[in-house]
Amino acid sequence: MNISFKYRLQPTQAQVEVLEEQLRICRWTYNTLLDYCIDQRKAGKGTPTHESLTYLLPTMKARTPELSTVFSQILQNICKRIRRGFENYWARLNHGLKASVPHFKDRHHYRSLTYPQSGFSLRDGWLKLSKIGTLKLIRHRPIEGKVKTLTIKRTPTGKWYATFSCEVEPKPIPNREKAVGIDFGLIHLVALSDGTTFEAPRTYRHIEAQSRRAHRSLSRKVKGSKNRGKARVRLARVEEKAKDRRRDLSNKIARSIVNRYEMIIVEDLRMDNMRRSRRLSKSIGDAGWGLLRSALTYMAEWSEGVMVLVDPRSTSQLCSGCGSLVPRDLSERVHRCPVCGLMLDRDVNASRNILKRGLEIGMEHTESKPVETQPLPLGFSGWQVGSLNQEAQPFRAG
Repeated sequence: MNISFKYRLQPTQAQVEVLEEQLRICRWTYNTLLDYCIDQRKAGKGTPTHESLTYLLPTMKARTPELSTVFSQILQNICKRIRRGFENYWARLNHGLKASVPHFKDRHHYRSLTYPQSGFSLRDGWLKLSKIGTLKLIRHRPIEGKVKTLTIKRTPTGKWYATFSCEVEPKPIPNREKAVGIDFGLIHLVALSDGTTFEAPRTYRHIEAQSRRAHRSLSRKVKGSKNRGKARVRLARVEEKAKDRRRDLSNKIARSIVNRYEMIIVEDLRMDNMRRSRRLSKSIGDAGWGLLRSALTYMAEWSEGVMVLVDPRSTSQLCSGCGSLVPRDLSERVHRCPVCGLMLDRDVNASRNILKRGLEIGMEHTESKPVETQPLPLGFSGWQVGSLNQEAQPFRAG
């Protein structure tokens, strides 16, 4: 399986200028090739493959010599990004989802360079990049497995990160309990079938006032001015803090669950549909259910565990003791069964129903698949990974 390791970079001011220039050239290449694809589609010639786009690069380099200042495989990866954008567009259309063709990128939305196979090396805390130079890297943990790709990314706050996508072997965790049911909520972020609950972090609510002030400040600035750029960075810093806190908590909760249980059973929630609710959309987005489920999925796979998705219907209305249907409003937080007398937290009751469903359907049921066979959700925008069909160059580490 593939695991990504992310590290902070500390480039000098001169190196930042080089990186920004590389991003500018790559963005121009992306927009130029995308414009060519659009023209080909309008002419009825279909969408070019990434191979046919790659064949255009030598001609573009001859006409625009500054393209030669960018490592060749980075430019080839741009062709794959464009083709992958159209493939995601077709996939969403086939599933009846809202979709649009790839858009042209401005400087705020094109922020990464990807080395698919070679062109980089790491030694003694320094990362050497072809056509860029040697950058200081904060190596806070060792890299595991075989490095396949490297992505250099600039955040909206101006920070630079290096993300290594590595092929690693599973690490089974011995002596774990068999299974646990998990219910996602807004008061309890998750409730486990063993009675354990984790409170929702409400990270955005804590910085909401700061975010509004930053948005108002940004709206008053003149477009294109330096003050507007500074206001944009201030806003990004406020939102980045909430994202980091949410991601950190999700990883800690997922790790504590995976270390204890081998089979993890969760509801197959349609989160995009749930966020259309005008009353709950902000709270659902703030809870970070998607982040937590992604963390549970890859940690379970890495530990040779199993992730099972079950039908979420009526899990909160059924009694986990006798199976009776007990309708209730969202405001009622305690489950009281008039038939068997069971009384416990509403979310814990739902998690026990989820556990029962997961154990009943069995691993061979079509709704229940091992983690390694679960497809990625449409529109997944995680780390950009190059093709793994070809062997990468040996990775040199210090």
